[in-house]
Amino acid sequence: MNKVLSLILILLLALTACGTQEKEETATPQEKKTEEGTNAAKEEKTNKRELTAEDEQFSKLIVEKNYEEVVKQTVSLKTESQKDFYYIASAFIKNNENQTKTYDPADLTAMKTDYQVIVNYINRVKFVPDEIKAEVEGLKTSAEEKVAEADKQLTK
Repeated sequence: MNKVLSLILILLLALTACGTQEKEETATPQEKKTEEGTNAAKEEKTNKRELTAEDEQFSKLIVEKNYEEVVKQTVSLKTESQKDFYYIASAFIKNNENQTKTYDPADLTAMKTDYQVIVNYINRVKFVPDEIKAEVEGLKTSAEEKVAEADKQLTK
């Protein structure tokens, strides 16, 4: 009985391995996108979304610095717009938390991590309306500078 189970297990593993190998070999060049090509397509797609009433509403709340309300309304993440504004609002909330937080100069890892969270949130955003673009880019630049500064201090 053990021999039969062992044989079945070996055959199953062999068939599974062969199945995935064949699929990889038959992939067309279109399916083998380079990371650079994928990123370029993503950048192109980023700026092409039309502003909806929902976008305008969320933009207005961001301009008014009502980030908590944006998060409440977008937490379902049902649409691309909701995802984008959820990440934008979350980045601003995290930045506000970081501004009030005091960091131990001996342990800059916490600061680096907190500011890296902001950068990660903003990197997930696919579309930023023009009326808040400068604020979002400024926040991202500031957070990246803080991460670089903490990195520099940690490598000393």
